[in-house]
Amino acid sequence: MSPGLWLLVALGAVALAGWAYGTREERVAGRTGPAAVRAVAVFLILGALALPALRGSGVGMPERVVLLDVSRSMTLPVRAGDAGGATRLDSALALLPELAPDRVYLFGDGPVPARLDSLDTLGATHDASRLEPALQAARLGGADSVWVLTDGELTDRDAARETATGLGLGVLELRVAAMEPRVALAALQTPERTRAGDTVRATLEFHAGGGSGGGGGLPDSVSFQIERDGTVVAAVRAPRPAAGRTGRARITFVPRDEGAESAWRRYDAVLVDPPDPFGISGRTGAWIEVSESSAGAVLVSLAPDWEARFLVPALDRLVLGGARGYLRLADGRFLEMGASPRIVEASRVREAAQGARLLAVQASPEDLPPWLAGALRAHARTLFFTGGPGEVPGVAARVTGPLPGEWYPAGPVPASPSAALLAEADLDLLPPVRELYAVEPAGRWSVINASRNRRGERRPLLTVGEDGTRRWALSAAADWWRWSLRGDEPRRVYEGVFSGVVGWLVEDATPRLASLVRTPAPGEPQVWRIRPGSADLTIRLLDETGAEVWSESIADPPAEIVGPGLPPGRYEALLTATGPDGSVELGRPVDVEPDPREFLPGPPSEPLAIGAQPSPRAPVEVRSPRPVWPFLLAVLLLCGEWVWRHRIGLR
Repeated sequence: MSPGLWLLVALGAVALAGWAYGTREERVAGRTGPAAVRAVAVFLILGALALPALRGSGVGMPERVVLLDVSRSMTLPVRAGDAGGATRLDSALALLPELAPDRVYLFGDGPVPARLDSLDTLGATHDASRLEPALQAARLGGADSVWVLTDGELTDRDAARETATGLGLGVLELRVAAMEPRVALAALQTPERTRAGDTVRATLEFHAGGGSGGGGGLPDSVSFQIERDGTVVAAVRAPRPAAGRTGRARITFVPRDEGAESAWRRYDAVLVDPPDPFGISGRTGAWIEVSESSAGAVLVSLAPDWEARFLVPALDRLVLGGARGYLRLADGRFLEMGASPRIVEASRVREAAQGARLLAVQASPEDLPPWLAGALRAHARTLFFTGGPGEVPGVAARVTGPLPGEWYPAGPVPASPSAALLAEADLDLLPPVRELYAVEPAGRWSVINASRNRRGERRPLLTVGEDGTRRWALSAAADWWRWSLRGDEPRRVYEGVFSGVVGWLVEDATPRLASLVRTPAPGEPQVWRIRPGSADLTIRLLDETGAEVWSESIADPPAEIVGPGLPPGRYEALLTATGPDGSVELGRPVDVEPDPREFLPGPPSEPLAIGAQPSPRAPVEVRSPRPVWPFLLAVLLLCGEWVWRHRIGLR
């Protein structure tokens, strides 16, 4: 309040007290004293709202807040080629005292408040660089602007920018590393099982990025090679993706025969050109179980038509280890289907059939060569497509016909392994089968039936059965491919029929005792899928020194067993159990590796520089606490006035 107003309040208080004692009270001696006391009390009451408070308002200068990146990429050198020098985290900690922060948040996977006196022993261990949660934490803590100390490899830059703008939070990104354009190898994807001499088709995933511009300084194509124990087994060159994009390259190689009946082998993918300047994302690998027998399905067609064209891809998806198809040629040799078809001798087809988990045959029973008929009798899982009448080996059934008339698929779908997949199928959209044979006796289940001219009796198109540990499926029709060729609903029925049947045929045929659902990340629990029918299971996990880090023994194991999380490293899993066929053992390597995405280059970017904005909420006026002492003093003065009045004879 200005001095003039203070003077006006004082004159008003004196005038009010003088009027009261001069006109309203009796004229007795000594009235001046109580009148002066009342004037002071009135002055205090009128001026109380403008007098200073006894305590401060609590509103001070805003805090200085720093967000410090502690992701694993901060362990890299500031510049490529400075191996052994200061890391990016060292540079950030050296810059921190100049900012003189009041508070520090560490961020990576999530924000963590930190004390300034604990930063000397700080390590960069987070597997991500997520800035957005740290911005939210700082804003909730009352900050209106922050500094961000980072190497610039943020995984949520766009989301962080949007969040900071929405919160009205000022952000200034201070980079402690020189971002250089580079290419990094992310993953090698391979089948887990294959056979020596077979072609393995692998996929390489790689990223390009870094820097503040495009791909300047990088070649237009990137070269890779596959190595086995330091020996190059394949090489490929692929176009370099645009900066900030992901590229994929297909590469094929053939595992050589190393004399082992079945062994796990590690194959490494190596980035050759351009090399990784930091030496951390130029190599990755995968384990493949290489055996002398096929781990998947084999189709042998003695009456080639379009069936193999659609059935082999379906088997490849459904059977662990993939599928191969062989078509008999006029001279008795076979054409091996695949991306690179080749002509092979019957002896190779015979070896493949003997080692297959599922043997599929398309032929007339009377046209089977002795070796193939013997394979059907000996094999535990068979799928037979009849192309004529005769006794089907290994099935104990006879095929007769073909039956006259047109046979159309007809509902309802009977109970079978495929019933759930065909529950909502519209069978009226399916074309008739070209030839239908009668099967006597029928199998345990009929997967789908057909009726002649859409009325009358129903005959099975596909029947399945089992005899002890053997399971078989017998198709009485020979042109299922026409359904798949039509697409949409007919193709869905085709896939539903064979997904259910093939799944039932091979569900317990795998010789593998247990398999990892996925390779665990550091700290992530292991999930082991156990073969049905196993008992007295024991799992032991050994580290590289041979020390046991985890073990589990279960008499009646469930379908899945969850183990503890593991630190990064290479482990050996040893499993033993009693299966349907006797004692079973399994040994396999388990690699626990950190998430590679933290070291992959991101898209080109400029440092964040966002000015603080007013809060979108209505502003709240901050006032000092109202002073209480003037009112207390005024009350005391009025009490004193009352005593004084009575002493001089006033009421």
